Amino acid sequence: EPQPDAQDVRRMFNMSCGSEGFFLERHPKLAPVSTFTDGVFIAGACQAPKDIPDTVAQAGAAAAEAMALIDKGHVEQEPNTAFIIEEECSGCKSCVPLCPYTAITFEEAKKKAVINEALCKGCGTCVASCPSGSIKQNLFEDEEIFSEIEGVLAQV
Repeated sequence: EPQPDAQDVRRMFNMSCGSEGFFLERHPKLAPVSTFTDGVFIAGACQAPKDIPDTVAQAGAAAAEAMALIDKGHVEQEPNTAFIIEEECSGCKSCVPLCPYTAITFEEAKKKAVINEALCKGCGTCVASCPSGSIKQNLFEDEEIFSEIEGVLAQV
């Protein structure tokens, strides 16, 4: 079973856990040490019970992933993050629990939702669910989509 403080670590680093409480990797085969939080890697028994050789192999992979980020010198952020048009936000909070990356919080003083663009991965869940239409997504704004549709229809 996971360590007693695993949930504290999960909240601190905004990581996903499975039903047993172990940390989840981004993809079991393609990204076995990466998490859904950029720059956070997992290895060993925090992911599931593992023997020593598996743990050492995973630790090496996690270290290599971290070194790749350090060598690059910067972290690339998704260009299609969501944003809120504050004047249009009704403060209904329907987007807050839906965000799989916990990138949306509610600012009580303003009674408005706020998106942390560093955490947003541009999945569009909040955009689709916003009843007031105040959440938009970079690279997917109405004008851009309509232009794409017009371009396709012009070719027909």
